[in-house]
Amino acid sequence: MASQAMERPSALAGLWGECIAEFFGTMVLILFGDGCVASFVLFTNIAGIPTPFAYEWIVVILGWGLAVMLGIYVAGAISGAHINPAVTLAFAARGKFPWNKVLPYMVAQVLGAFVAAAILYLVYQGAIQHFIITSVVRGVPLPNVAQAVGGVFYTSPKPFVGTFGAFCDEFLGTALLVGLIFALVDARNQPVQGNLNPFIIGLVVVAIGASFGLNTGYAINPARDFGPRLWIAIVSGGASLTGYTWIPIVAPLLGGLAGAFIYDFTIGKVLKARRLAPSGDTITRGEAVLEPSPSTETKGRSVRETSFE
Repeated sequence: MASQAMERPSALAGLWGECIAEFFGTMVLILFGDGCVASFVLFTNIAGIPTPFAYEWIVVILGWGLAVMLGIYVAGAISGAHINPAVTLAFAARGKFPWNKVLPYMVAQVLGAFVAAAILYLVYQGAIQHFIITSVVRGVPLPNVAQAVGGVFYTSPKPFVGTFGAFCDEFLGTALLVGLIFALVDARNQPVQGNLNPFIIGLVVVAIGASFGLNTGYAINPARDFGPRLWIAIVSGGASLTGYTWIPIVAPLLGGLAGAFIYDFTIGKVLKARRLAPSGDTITRGEAVLEPSPSTETKGRSVRETSFE
C-alpha cells in the first residue's frame, strides 16, 4: 500500500490526457462533419445518374450536428470537450477555464482536425479523382485539388457574399453557439439532465446551419476550418491558403467572446440577481460531464460541465 501511495500520477491524468481527448474529440468531429460534406459534394452524379438525396443541405446540417454530438461524447468526461478554440477562449476569458491550458487545447484541436482531413482525403481519394475527371469531361477543368474539392474540407463564402458579410455571418453564428452553450451548461438555468447536453448542443449546430450556414459554410470553429485547410495546402501547393483564410479564424474567436460576455452580463446577471440555486438535481463541478455512478460521491446528482462545445 505504501508503494502504491508513492507512485507518481500518470501524465494522462493531467493536461496531457485532456489534450489527447481534445485531439480525438475534434478528429471525430471532422471525420463525421467533413465526411457528410464529401457525400454532399462528391456523390451528386455517379456515372451520369443524379443522386439528389446526397445533394441536400439537410444532409450537411444534420451531419454536422451529429458530428458535434459524437465529438463531445468522446471527450466530455476528460477535457470538457471544447473541440473548438472559440469555446476554449470564451471560457478562459470569463474565468471558467485556466489560461495556461488554452494554447495546448487549441493546438490539440487543430491537430485533430488536420489528421481527420488527411484520413478523409485518403478514404475519398477515388471519389475525389472521379470528381476532378468528370469536371474535365464537363469542360470545366479544375487546376488543383484546392479548387476542385477544397469545399469538402474547409469553408468559403458564396460569390455574392462580401468580406464584411462573411465576417458577420461567422461572428454571429459563433456568438450564438457559445452563448447557447453557456445557457445550457449553467446549472441555474434549467440545465439539461441525463447527459443529454451533447445531443442538445448538436441540435444548436443544426439550427445555426439551417439559419446561417449557406453564406459561408458556417465554420464557427477555427480548428474545423484551419486544420483541414492546412492539409489541403500540403497537397495543393498552398492553394488553399487564400485571402479568406483569416475570417473563419478571427471571426469565430471574436464571436465566441461576444456570446460569452453577452450571456454572462445579461441572463447570467438576472440569474444572479434572482439568487437562483442550481436547478433540479444538478451540480457543477470541474470540467467534465459525467453520469453519477456508485463510485462517485454525487448523491444521485448529475455532475455537469462548466465548459465545452
